[in-house]
Amino acid sequence: MGVKRRGAGAAFTLLCIVFIGIFGNTLEAQAGAWPMKKGKVQTISSISWQQAARGFDDTGKATQDIGFTKTESAVFIEYGITDQWTLVARPSVQSVSLSNNGNHDDAKGFGAFELSVRRLVHKRGSMVVSLQAGAFIPGNVENGFNEPLGQGGLEWEFRALAGRSFAVAGHNAFADVQLAYRSRARRADDEIRASATVGYYPKSNLLLMGQAFTVHGLPSAHDNIQTIANLKMQFGGVWFFSSGQNGIQIAGARTLYGRNVIRDTGVTLSWWHRF
Repeated sequence: MGVKRRGAGAAFTLLCIVFIGIFGNTLEAQAGAWPMKKGKVQTISSISWQQAARGFDDTGKATQDIGFTKTESAVFIEYGITDQWTLVARPSVQSVSLSNNGNHDDAKGFGAFELSVRRLVHKRGSMVVSLQAGAFIPGNVENGFNEPLGQGGLEWEFRALAGRSFAVAGHNAFADVQLAYRSRARRADDEIRASATVGYYPKSNLLLMGQAFTVHGLPSAHDNIQTIANLKMQFGGVWFFSSGQNGIQIAGARTLYGRNVIRDTGVTLSWWHRF
């Protein structure tokens, strides 16, 4: 797939693109610290839509008039290498359009490809702790915050994950927290990422989730690289059927606060399959 681009550069001076997007956020928390069983596979195929008409400036105010639309199709894959080691992969195809201050940029093609490995390092009762390391191989559309479409390089991420299951009013529930350091390519600023998820099963085949995701860009040594910050909330549910082997998910997300990022809103539809 190719990239179509017009007027890039100035359009990104005060605007940053969301990298993983809604689908990535959803999966990140649900996969969590828990490993896959040896030989087991889970795939989550999704399509998501995002749009924004405003962007946050350097003071955290939504003062920037922009036009942003994004459609993404992606597949998130988890494979249990052993009962302790899990392989994670996520390819995606994207269509992104962005306008700002009279400039326009658009691209169609592959997004960054994630390839990670997760290791269960501690399990006691209902609590688990894991460590994860991964690479993000650049595609020809979105490759990171404050990167023009089609630009960017190889990035690395190191993540700590902790999860615990419990009961609420006789129903199953879980909580998951994650903290990550992402080493970004070229002159982009590195990032600290964190997430928190609470899941609740009001019925055995229905999972409701509330999630929060934050990104904090570390100061860059280059004056032309703006520091970013981002807080996104997401709420959704998954209906499982076929004895839990399949599921349909719908989720909605909104960026509530940021610095030098867009204020996007989006919806994701996903198909879960386990085998």
